[in-house]
Amino acid sequence: MLPMRLAPTALLLAVVSFSLAACSGVPGGGCVANCSSAGSVSLVLTATPPPPTAALSIQAFTATITGITLTPSSGGSPVAINLNSTTYIAEFNRVTSDSTLLASNVSVPVGTYNHMTVTFAAPKVTFCTQANPGVPGCANGTLTTVAGTLPGTATFSTNLTVAHNTLTGVVLNVNLGNALTQTGQTITGVDLTIANTFSAATLPPPSSATDLASTQLSHLDDIMGLVTAKGTSSITIQTSSRGNITATTNSSTHYSADCSVQDFSCVQTSQAAVMDAVLNSDGTITATFFQPIASSGDFIEGVVTSIPSSVQNTFTLVATDSVFAPSNSVLNGSLNLGDQMVVGLSNAQPFVIIDKGLGNPSLPANSFDGSTSISAIQPGMTVLFRVTAYTAQSGSTPGAAITNSFALRFTRITTTMATATSPQFTITGTALSPFFGITANQFVLTNPSRLSLDGAVTITAIPVSSTISVSALILAPGNSPAFLAQSVRSH
Repeated sequence: MLPMRLAPTALLLAVVSFSLAACSGVPGGGCVANCSSAGSVSLVLTATPPPPTAALSIQAFTATITGITLTPSSGGSPVAINLNSTTYIAEFNRVTSDSTLLASNVSVPVGTYNHMTVTFAAPKVTFCTQANPGVPGCANGTLTTVAGTLPGTATFSTNLTVAHNTLTGVVLNVNLGNALTQTGQTITGVDLTIANTFSAATLPPPSSATDLASTQLSHLDDIMGLVTAKGTSSITIQTSSRGNITATTNSSTHYSADCSVQDFSCVQTSQAAVMDAVLNSDGTITATFFQPIASSGDFIEGVVTSIPSSVQNTFTLVATDSVFAPSNSVLNGSLNLGDQMVVGLSNAQPFVIIDKGLGNPSLPANSFDGSTSISAIQPGMTVLFRVTAYTAQSGSTPGAAITNSFALRFTRITTTMATATSPQFTITGTALSPFFGITANQFVLTNPSRLSLDGAVTITAIPVSSTISVSALILAPGNSPAFLAQSVRSH
């Protein structure tokens, strides 16, 4: 091969021309077309709840995110970020305490970006009112859904830099209080286009605001869905509304007590399961916990909004998540997050608690585990159940579902910190959503080895009286502990 200095002039010109064609842009700006120089972006979604003083009882706040683009500082054409699903349905109440994956390792031209645009459709809030402090459940006739203007677009300033062969982690946050208007406890409007509703920041957060390791960008909490693929050490879970998520296991991955052997052999395809994970600084995702739920079928998860009727064996519920059967699903295309339904129990089998390895405290007042009585269920609990019969909601007429058992799942709770101690802390009862029917301060137990923290490095670093959101099992209000928490976010 000839030394480059002896190469013909024509060849040098051809090389230069090819290089220019491969990456077209403007001086001082990033590559925006025909780019051979690129980095990647991963996006996670979080939300800031309305302040506890708003006294709102929100069961679900949803919107379909249809697109996200970044605008180069140079003024070039916006760059689209391919989302984890082409119809990504966000449940914003969930991400007040948790973080979910919006986009994973998307190739983006190098450069700086000063605006982000979020396009969305079908924003709606399902809520109720309860004017009587200490009375659990929604007041009769108040459970309702308010829809916002659709579709919509929100553009806001940001400051992101994408470097060659480097992952940039970004958190998209939605300020729910800014998007809502209310009169008393009644929500009268929802508008995601209002200024300061959306914001974005790079990951990881400051070391003083997270329990993550230096090589980690974000927790990815409570991923529930159908296991559709299993590699030598990888798990792919298909969610019903947020796309597929693939994570790799390692020696630090925890497996639930439901697994006969505490290792990767517990993972089986076509089973409903729940997984916790972390997004790493190289864009990979590592599973930190895995728990099988059941063999494949249709499952609905939702928040209980009424005191169950022991006569009719029913209660009302608002759907917040689901798992669709891999074939012949009766829910896929019929169930929407935020739907209201009357759930009935028939031919009851023992109830279970999906504790995600946190441990289930032995409480005399914890009457849920092993129960076959609908009286063990109370307003504010989040339950998961296999659907044996289903009728979809029609207009304002609630749907209906029948099941033979329930699993206790994690409720998203916003309140204020009363006493910041560990592993058990205290939350302010009067700052909880009114429909919980709780006015006294409550104890929340954590398992430090399975705790996901955001906004603080430790529980004890969270200021007293500050707003917190918690993902927790509701065990026994009024007893110690009342809640068992897996994730805590200080806002």
